[in-house]
Formats: sequence, structure tokens, C-alpha cells
Amino acid sequence: MKKFSLSLVILVALFSVFTFTACSDKEAEAEIGRLTQENALLQKNIESLQHTLDSLNAYGDSVKKSLQKLDMGR
Repeated sequence: MKKFSLSLVILVALFSVFTFTACSDKEAEAEIGRLTQENALLQKNIESLQHTLDSLNAYGDSVKKSLQKLDMGR
């Protein structure tokens, strides 16, 4: 997951460079803007999914500990 997140950060950096280099092509500028917005949305989705994964992992750990307490014979 971190590898994917790092890729998105690099992608944002590249889009930023293109944005600041003052493109003369209005279509290219519009595409960069669209892709930057899409990237921001994808980053929010990744953060939301990471939060969900963290919560599920914590819940799984809690269940595992509960099951270990019930299995006192081992």
C-alpha cells in the first residue's frame, strides 16, 4: 500500500511541475487540472481505505486475543 501511495505522491509532484511550467496549450492545462483533481480524489480514497484496513486489523487482533483467552488449555 505504501508503494502505491508513494507512486501517487510522485505523480502529484510531476503534475505540479507541469502546472508551474506555464503550458501554452490550454487543452494540456485542462487535462493536467483534471488529472490533479482525480489524483486528489484517489488519494482521499486511499486514506479512507487505509483507515478501514487499520480498523479491521485492530478488530481482528482483538478477536484473536479473545479466542486465545478462551483456549486456556494450550
